[in-house]
Amino acid sequence: MNNLLTGLIFSIFLVPSNAINACDDFYPDHPVRSDIMIQVVLKSYGYYEGKIDGIFGNLSQKALISLQKANNLDADGKIGSQTCGLLLKKQNIVKNNVVTTSNISKETINIDKAFSQEIYDAQVILKDLGLYLSTIDGINGPGTKRAVREFQSKAGLVADGVIGSKTKAALSKGEDSYVQTNEETLPNENTSQSTTENTTYGLDLKNYDTSKPCVEGYVDSNGIWVPDPCFKPVFVYRFGKTAQVNSQNELDAYLAERWSLEKEKTFVTIGRVKTQDYTDGINSPVNGMVMPRGSNNKIVIGIKNDNNVRARPQSGPQNADAVFEVLVEGGMTRLINIFYESDTSYHGPIRSARPTDPTVLRPLDGVLVASGATGGLIPEIIDIGVPVITDRRPEFFRISSRKAPHNLYADTFKLKNLAIAKGYKKSDNPQPLFPWGNPNLNSWTSVNGIKLKFSSQTTTTWTWNGSNYVRTYYDAYKDSSSDNPHNWINQDGSIGQIAFPTVIVLMCEPYIHPLQLPSVKTVGEGRAIIMHGGKMLDAIWKRGSNLDPFHIVDSSGNPLYIPKGKPWISLVPNNFLPSFNN
Repeated sequence: MNNLLTGLIFSIFLVPSNAINACDDFYPDHPVRSDIMIQVVLKSYGYYEGKIDGIFGNLSQKALISLQKANNLDADGKIGSQTCGLLLKKQNIVKNNVVTTSNISKETINIDKAFSQEIYDAQVILKDLGLYLSTIDGINGPGTKRAVREFQSKAGLVADGVIGSKTKAALSKGEDSYVQTNEETLPNENTSQSTTENTTYGLDLKNYDTSKPCVEGYVDSNGIWVPDPCFKPVFVYRFGKTAQVNSQNELDAYLAERWSLEKEKTFVTIGRVKTQDYTDGINSPVNGMVMPRGSNNKIVIGIKNDNNVRARPQSGPQNADAVFEVLVEGGMTRLINIFYESDTSYHGPIRSARPTDPTVLRPLDGVLVASGATGGLIPEIIDIGVPVITDRRPEFFRISSRKAPHNLYADTFKLKNLAIAKGYKKSDNPQPLFPWGNPNLNSWTSVNGIKLKFSSQTTTTWTWNGSNYVRTYYDAYKDSSSDNPHNWINQDGSIGQIAFPTVIVLMCEPYIHPLQLPSVKTVGEGRAIIMHGGKMLDAIWKRGSNLDPFHIVDSSGNPLYIPKGKPWISLVPNNFLPSFNN
């Protein structure tokens, strides 16, 4: 179960001693908390009576204040360090003994909406078995019931969705409780294999009859789904997959897993970019440059770098082969430092993953390294085809000179070895991420600098100094200055300003991920601005899928090339226009 018991909910319920790691996503300087997890804790101890919806409104804040008062904490309704510590040590929490709807008789409330430790424990097991697909929240919702019924069917029990004594005993045995049959036939060259995938996309209406009474869909003793006869089947979509659902309960479960009733817009994969003077295994796919002899280029890893005001100066951007900057909550940004031919024993601070991260690592067959993620996001990242490595020893370590959560660091050499040992390597020579080549810079426009706005809280400026672009920034959480130098720091304390020979700006469509995380789309097309040598190319970027590298083309679709050199790639929301300093 190790791969399932990660993130905040793991820390709150199972490893309260691991307080530093679990506080990462709701520390006081982090503007967005893991609100679903906080609501679950508040509900389980009798303080919160609302819906577990991840919206930390007045009701949730009042519940938090009540908990703080009852536990002799500063009742400010915020997740400070003391409140964080209490939430992570559940044995110390004073429960709310006031009579509320959570302890009224079952006849007066819907008990399915109340937190249950028994349901929570069952969800953990069912998720490990691959049967439960939603958030582990201890609430007996449609997804939980569906998973229980499927487990009961596999275990030879009555598939009623109720966790009785027999089901509980079977759950404790896991897969060992499954009924074994001797009728299984292994496929061979002469045996055709059936598939449940609908290839015609025609709805199966043979069991649809509006004259029949509605029933809850269920799995029968033969493991066959019996649909609701008065529910007209519908299709749901996710990650290019299509599923037909046959009852309201089944639909609720799919929608809870962020499937959509609207078919996703699909693109045709474009394939590999064109390059000039580029040889696989000789040139770096990350920046196009010839790699040093004996480089540790076993695998590509992308490490999340915190960009909070308390995380600067960071260690990592100055050593990386390329850096992506992406929008996160609170109008802030975080960095993804890409390492292929380079390494550092001192990289940090490392923070949690976000939805955009895997989309830029997938074309490189890369591995994402992060401190964790909002509940449910890591399985989604793995679905995209990007493995994830989270906080573990000895690859990760904490430094004493900074406070959590801004003190988690790692050794890239050890991380690469770990990724190889886990079998994450997909290719010997990842494809080039951009169309590296030797463009004629004389045809480009002379521009001295560019200012990029990610949000009202964050603006970055890159200025050509004759050899590199140096970085300054405005951070509303820091001060009102618009020209703060953005520095890096080495393990020995040496400090320098972040500088890159190439700045690539990709204007991307912003959107809110279903987990309520600000993100940008990196599939499709948009404006691309390439800055190199005091010159600028205004072009278009294109991708057909997450498998594609970033194609750079002109307005007629003709391929363009990017000079080889370490790039800083800014994924800027396209609702903010860049400005230039000539």
